[in-house]
Amino acid sequence: MHMNRTTQFRSLIVGACLATGLLITSVAQAHISLVKSIPTADAVVTTPQQIDLVFSEQLVLRASRLELSVIKDGGAAEKVEHIDVELINDGKTLRATLHNPLGVGVYQVQWRAVGDDNHPMTGEYSFTIK
Repeated sequence: MHMNRTTQFRSLIVGACLATGLLITSVAQAHISLVKSIPTADAVVTTPQQIDLVFSEQLVLRASRLELSVIKDGGAAEKVEHIDVELINDGKTLRATLHNPLGVGVYQVQWRAVGDDNHPMTGEYSFTIK
């Protein structure tokens, strides 16, 4: 049994609509992602006054966080105290302001970011101070 042209055209239109709907749904459900970090991953820097993490969309501050640790000789991480974390840049940048200068060593940044979709994304990276 062969389909006539009208039935073929309708099938083509329905298929195109379904494909478009799937594409729009997948784009709408994209999760927040880290776009840029300062200092950058694996960077060797002098003592920064702040750490900035720039994300792809606005963050929910109460559900997002940034923690900084120094890596000790044995590999253990020790949390850096006395940092203030705030949102800047229309809510897309998580900034940690450091109240005390950081010493020479390897530092690890761990973050948790939550956008409007309430889906948490996490990550970490390290940088070195010489």
